[in-house]
Amino acid sequence: MAIVFVVVGFIGSCAQDIPQKDIPSVVLNAFMTTYPQATDVEWELKLNVYNVDFEIGKTDHEAWYDASGKILKHKEDIKINALPVAVSEAVKKEFPNYKLDDADKIEENGNVFYLIELDGTPNDRILHVSPDGKILENKIDY
Repeated sequence: MAIVFVVVGFIGSCAQDIPQKDIPSVVLNAFMTTYPQATDVEWELKLNVYNVDFEIGKTDHEAWYDASGKILKHKEDIKINALPVAVSEAVKKEFPNYKLDDADKIEENGNVFYLIELDGTPNDRILHVSPDGKILENKIDY
């Protein structure tokens, strides 16, 4: 039983939810300027990086900021049918026996790629695909 408490304590210490009033003004201002229509905003702090989950309309978003307010990464859920044609075609060509399950558009360090989750046999897969359809990463989803 003591092991369970130690593990739970460790997991909880990796990231902590923080109220918006405790977000540094430079970070909060950067976020509010970039995403003024954000709703359902939830903040978390992990290893000096501010992570914010939010919605714009009915679309889920997630963004990461450093302490200076610089955005490090942005993830946006997108519908499968909203993927660029080059991305959809490349995935269907390379993985014809898999079903496209979920997609996210990721912007990081000035680069854009799509995170695609595939359902299939023998294993589900996670792909990173460039906007022009190049498979950048192909991993088994355990």
